[in-house]
Amino acid sequence: MKPLSEQLADLSVRAKQAEDDAATAKSEARTAVQARIEKLKEDSASRRTKLQEKTTSAKDSVSGHWSALQTHVKERVDSINADIAATKAEHAADRAERKAERAEDNAADAIDFALAAIDYAESAVLDAVIARSDADAAQ
Repeated sequence: MKPLSEQLADLSVRAKQAEDDAATAKSEARTAVQARIEKLKEDSASRRTKLQEKTTSAKDSVSGHWSALQTHVKERVDSINADIAATKAEHAADRAERKAERAEDNAADAIDFALAAIDYAESAVLDAVIARSDADAAQ
């Protein structure tokens, strides 16, 4: 087993890596960020599996405490995942709302264009009626 100071150093390095990854993810494409999330889930699952293997060999009293901690961590991770899912749903709803508003604006613009075209067509028809009337009167 590594000395605690080395374990803390490893933890510090991992925390810095997480900080750097989060900063980098802000400028990456959505698929790249999703790939990071999947990789993180796999790594987490791997670490969790290794930890579970270690706990089976621990004494009963330590095993009981460790099990409680794992349950707490799992509940916390589940809670965080639920928060992430809720945030994604909010973002999806916001995107859908913006898309609907743009579509409605486009439709309103098209209606305004159509009304202007009808006005122009009506004016052209009335001009034609007057021109025909003038031509007929001139004969």
